[in-house]
Amino acid sequence: MKIAKITTQKNRQDRFNVFRVESGKEEYAFSIDENVLVQWQLQKGMTLTEEDITAIQAADQKRKVWNDALHYLTHSMRTEYQVIQYLKKKEYEEEAIEESIKKLTEYRLLQDEEYAMAFVRTKMNTSDKGPAVISEDLYQKGISKDLSEKALQQYTYDAQLETAQLFLRKNGKPKSNESSSSMKNRLLHALRRKGFSMEMALQAWENEQVEIPENEEIQAVFEQGEKAKKKWMKKYTGQSLRMKVKEFLYRKGFELSHIEHYLQYEMEVDEEDENEEKI
Repeated sequence: MKIAKITTQKNRQDRFNVFRVESGKEEYAFSIDENVLVQWQLQKGMTLTEEDITAIQAADQKRKVWNDALHYLTHSMRTEYQVIQYLKKKEYEEEAIEESIKKLTEYRLLQDEEYAMAFVRTKMNTSDKGPAVISEDLYQKGISKDLSEKALQQYTYDAQLETAQLFLRKNGKPKSNESSSSMKNRLLHALRRKGFSMEMALQAWENEQVEIPENEEIQAVFEQGEKAKKKWMKKYTGQSLRMKVKEFLYRKGFELSHIEHYLQYEMEVDEEDENEEKI
């Protein structure tokens, strides 16, 4: 193939279109990166063999992989796994991807350890996630277990405790007619889902001393008790009804003393109602 001319692409000043002479006419042959153009010293009138063209295009693809990898890294820190997956989606050849990854690592543009350390610090300072969830996030990004454990050493016991306690301060409010026991279980489970150990969750709970005022809990017992009584009164009466209500309130996590107080009150009201009906 004889090169007829070489032109700069309109939208990419770093890429060039190579034209060849075919049957006395100029026609497009292929495009190449500026570095490849310089490397091969391509110019008008040069004759290329099929082997030359294959080598030039292979070199050009490697350059494309390299440029795409650099572009991907300009927006944010990435892990080796993320860069590889990004390049694979572009359907580049494995050899070209491996070569780019090797160069990125040598130039210290791709460092999983630094990524993991920075990721953990960011999550510590900007989120309420515990170490287990952060570890899973790192795993999904391709960080090895060893690097993950090393990075999580930054998340000290005291830092975890502070984050867990802050979560309780923000969210430690009872839901409508909720018992102290139910609220505690709900918030402890929430901390576990956030990635904190049960030991850490319990320590944070103890330190914050999250409680529902007794008068509010008693009110909740009465409201939940009335709700249960309305549900069961068509099917049960007397002692059977009270047992059903008692079981319901106990499952809700209310203290037995508060339940007995409510039931005692209800017994007195029921007795008064029965006496009035007799009169």
